[in-house]
Amino acid sequence: MKTKLTIIILFLVVFAVSLSVFTVDQTQQAIVIQLGKPMEGIKGPGLHFKVPFIQEVVYFESRILVYDAAPTEILTEDKKNLVVDNYAKWKIVEPLKFFKTVKNEMGARSRLDDIVYAQLRVELGKHTLEDTVSITRDEIMSTVTKKSDELANSYGIEVVD
Repeated sequence: MKTKLTIIILFLVVFAVSLSVFTVDQTQQAIVIQLGKPMEGIKGPGLHFKVPFIQEVVYFESRILVYDAAPTEILTEDKKNLVVDNYAKWKIVEPLKFFKTVKNEMGARSRLDDIVYAQLRVELGKHTLEDTVSITRDEIMSTVTKKSDELANSYGIEVVD
């Protein structure tokens, strides 16, 4: 009888510990949510602890992600239509801010779509079609990347390329 009680207690202890321990992979970052309220961001990999049933963990990628937009038409300075197919490489740099502002990768892609498309439209609208295709393309792309990164930082996102 005593051994059965010991086994049950040991089982309950192992069960409680398994509910309070979580791991973050090297390719991930996480935040702890307590009763629906985001509490802290965990960037480092390893073994971490939480309060069972009160706290939950949400994981995000820490690797570089790719956003690929659908081709769209943009007017140049000389009023010519230019079909632009753009993409952006981005990563989550502040998981807590990211969760509070866009919640998940789908929300982030939606924000990036607005940001990158707006910056492209502004920059391409300043140049003629000939300049855009031949002369100032690299300058335009670096300006769009820089401005998009500045705007995306308010969402906990860094635009890499």
